[in-house]
Amino acid sequence: MAIETISFTDAGDGWNSFHSFIPDWMISMNNSLYTFQSGDIYQHHTNAVRNEYYGTTYPSTVTAIFNQDPTSVKMFNTLVLEGDSKWQADFETDLANGVIELDYYKEKEGDFFAYIRRDPDTIDVRNLSTQGIGYLTSFNTLTLTFGFNISVAIAEGDKVYTGNNSTLVLIGTITAHTATTIVVDAAAVTPSATDFIVVVKDSTAESNGARGYFLQVKLTNSESTEVELFSIASEAFESKP
Repeated sequence: MAIETISFTDAGDGWNSFHSFIPDWMISMNNSLYTFQSGDIYQHHTNAVRNEYYGTTYPSTVTAIFNQDPTSVKMFNTLVLEGDSKWQADFETDLANGVIELDYYKEKEGDFFAYIRRDPDTIDVRNLSTQGIGYLTSFNTLTLTFGFNISVAIAEGDKVYTGNNSTLVLIGTITAHTATTIVVDAAAVTPSATDFIVVVKDSTAESNGARGYFLQVKLTNSESTEVELFSIASEAFESKP
């Protein structure tokens, strides 16, 4: 059974936060919070170091859900943070996942703006970013050769896989290509003739958003100084089949 510390706010008349630190005891006195852990007493909110409790560093997280027009499938395209710091963002919908790394953000008029990108560690065959090329004719010296012109739009940096819908195995990353060949940087596995080949677009160059009825975003900040977050917004439009 998980143990968590939660806090209550009189202004909101409810339990508003979960905390990673687990004290042995806590008490409020003279408008200050004191906690006890392993025989030591700690006064909270008195030093400049944030995200640290009892000598252990924890990240701050905020989870929000966008659920406007809940009966229609939407494409959530962007994230805008009104605040003074960037936050790592991980997205989940009922149909897809996405991510925004700290270096994806651009500062615009004091806000931090970024496009939602596909999680590079996951592959969804339902996404347009995953395209089947066809059956391989031969593989030699990091070159995949096909007996037809490749009709799928590919580019350097895209990743090449072999397999089927349930299991895709990485071959390598594209470094060059012609109308009938693909060259990869290295061969994690050696494909065989007649293997089916799939290309997945480079997620850092693709901003396809996250499709779903709702969007859950988890923001994570690991800075040790004070940061402020005032609002979270996402641009969304109805997804057409």
